[in-house]
Amino acid sequence: MDNKFKNIEFQILEILNKYGKTKLTKIQSSSIPIISKKQNVLLIAPTGSGKTEAAVLPIFISLSKSKLDKGIRFIYITPLKALNRDIFRRTIEYANNLGLSAQIRHGDTSQTDRKKMVQNPPDILITTPETFAIMISSPNLINNMKKLEWIVVDELHELLNNERGTHLTVSMERASDISENNVVRVGLSATISNSSLASKFLVGPNRNCNILIDKSIRTYDMECKYLSGPLSDGIQQLINYIKKIRSEGSVLLFTNTRDEAEYISLMLKINSKLSVEIHHGSLSKEVREETEKKLRNGEVDLVVSTSSLELGIDIGNLNSVIQWGSPRQAIKLIQRIGRSRHQLQSHAKGSIFVNKLDDELEALVLINRVNNYNLENQSIHKMSWDVLYHHILGLILQNGAITYDYILNIFKLTYPFQNITKTDIELCINLLNDQGIIYSGENIRKRGFKIFSYYFGNISTIPDIQQFLVVDTISRKFIGKLDQFFIGEFGESGNTFTLKGNSWKILSIDDNEYKIFVEPLSHQISTIPYWFGELIPIDFYTSQSVGELRSKILSNNKYQVSKDQIQNIKQSYKILKLL
Repeated sequence: MDNKFKNIEFQILEILNKYGKTKLTKIQSSSIPIISKKQNVLLIAPTGSGKTEAAVLPIFISLSKSKLDKGIRFIYITPLKALNRDIFRRTIEYANNLGLSAQIRHGDTSQTDRKKMVQNPPDILITTPETFAIMISSPNLINNMKKLEWIVVDELHELLNNERGTHLTVSMERASDISENNVVRVGLSATISNSSLASKFLVGPNRNCNILIDKSIRTYDMECKYLSGPLSDGIQQLINYIKKIRSEGSVLLFTNTRDEAEYISLMLKINSKLSVEIHHGSLSKEVREETEKKLRNGEVDLVVSTSSLELGIDIGNLNSVIQWGSPRQAIKLIQRIGRSRHQLQSHAKGSIFVNKLDDELEALVLINRVNNYNLENQSIHKMSWDVLYHHILGLILQNGAITYDYILNIFKLTYPFQNITKTDIELCINLLNDQGIIYSGENIRKRGFKIFSYYFGNISTIPDIQQFLVVDTISRKFIGKLDQFFIGEFGESGNTFTLKGNSWKILSIDDNEYKIFVEPLSHQISTIPYWFGELIPIDFYTSQSVGELRSKILSNNKYQVSKDQIQNIKQSYKILKLL
């Protein structure tokens, strides 16, 4: 490392020393020369390796040395609003110490704060993929992004195999097209199976991208606990286990669905004296932020969460993590158990609690996959037509009149659309023209205001389901959201339901404002809401391995499975034969 980079390393160490960190991690040291030379890079490292600082600190130092005209120069993109807040909290002091301004913008940002960002744009903006797509189609914000130099995508592995990621790749190309600078891209990812594919996803098929992999092996101390008997007995076993490990720090328990999280948190509150909080995407921003704060400060015995706390949010030093049921994927198991002992040199510790035989076998297979670093392959959504339609309209809003060749050139720069043809573009343009949204011809332009409602009304690739806001009439606070389908079935005055791990009684429902007014009840069993969402998929290798494990258990009992469990396997085979 030459003197220039050593000087930058010294500056970074000076900053980190203020926060009790005396040396750089491997990924932090290796990222300095590449980021300082403004080269695209993908940083892959386990949880606790300091990936965020490895990316932002060299960039912040670079930005502090070259004050340009007013405008957004660095955009940090994360998949979760909660992660936005956490990154902002962790980096705002770094930025301010170097004379840089930073702000956060997502769906919860007030209109007042949004106007301030337009009038006085920050150097650094932290946002989500969806809000990013809004920004590059808003005239005032487009003007503020002409000085953009850097885009960092955090938790890249979470975006690889879904349409949110495909949508983001086009948004990044559009932002690069807006900027007067050569925009450098930095990706941050946990351990993934195909780093080359991930790098192409980040920068496109025709750009160079460095790949830095921290090969420090973090060990995972995991066990699978089978809860025998009825579910009530299983809950009591869970309570006893939490009491046993609580003395070592707060405990984080993951579930795969929001309804599971609500049920478990309610049962724990009813049957124990543990202080229990809950965290998932259908709770209000205030509820989630308060839970994150309590977990960081060790003020709660247990937090029950869905994937909303799965990513790199700073939640303090947890000694152990519990997974309720099979996590379905080895990648998810690593990410969730990796929330414990959030330091690279410490082995992660966690337990999987199951009360179903199939979950137990699946969990055993996934533990084996993690221990052998045999992770699921990621598959990228290519040629997503809804994304194509949406961004064509975005390009019109961004530029006014555009040509077929311009659209084609933008999309071909992305990995998911690298094989797009002019015929594909023409098919989309013809349909949008037939719908009265645009005028097609040699130049393509908007037709009235219909384009605005289509683009901004469909900004997310996440399925949009009408939801009711739940309002506590005692505190007058917004608690969370319930799906319209659940309200349609159970939403009557006097009925009770669970939200935030507490019981509530419905007082009235405003169908016009989509609000439901409630009052709190003492802890009691009440209806558990359901939300529509995607189930976590399981890959073929895991399913095949579960089948093989079943066969081995039947042939010999070296896996120390109980006679009752073996009988259950045999019974399931009998049922399959009948089918």
